[in-house]
Amino acid sequence: MEGCGTDFRCGSRLCQWYGDLRGSTVTIKKTAAILSLLAAEKGMRLLAYVDEQDEALAQQLRNEMVLFNDLMLVDERGLQNLLRETDTSLWVVALKGADWPLVERILDHLSPRAADSLREEMVAIGAVHRQRVQAARQSILQTALALQARGRLWFRGKGRDNAVIY
Repeated sequence: MEGCGTDFRCGSRLCQWYGDLRGSTVTIKKTAAILSLLAAEKGMRLLAYVDEQDEALAQQLRNEMVLFNDLMLVDERGLQNLLRETDTSLWVVALKGADWPLVERILDHLSPRAADSLREEMVAIGAVHRQRVQAARQSILQTALALQARGRLWFRGKGRDNAVIY
């Protein structure tokens, strides 16, 4: 991975820590959470490097990572909890440029009046810097992860949800 600079060093450290990661699901979850919160490009480059070095570790990390589009996998009640816990102004920014099915899912979980208001605000806000969108998405994901840790939200198919019956 020539020319990756810091990414290469970080990826190399991840692989060196494989011995520690292999035996500890807590460490893998923490590492995956950190990778999820990095800018998408950087996180994916690091994960690609880890994949080149150790496919098993990369797969374990992928299974634990949560990306903004993974909000499609959140259970119904969990999504309601997430919407209650996050400020609408974050959603206005975070949904800019998001996949349409995700935007529809969020709007469907709001009251008709709140959904109309969110749509209007998204149009009114105009163009938004990518960094601002990423920051809003990261904030929402941090709230989602906190809700998950408290058992108030589940990501279907992510991590260890085999103990949950839907």
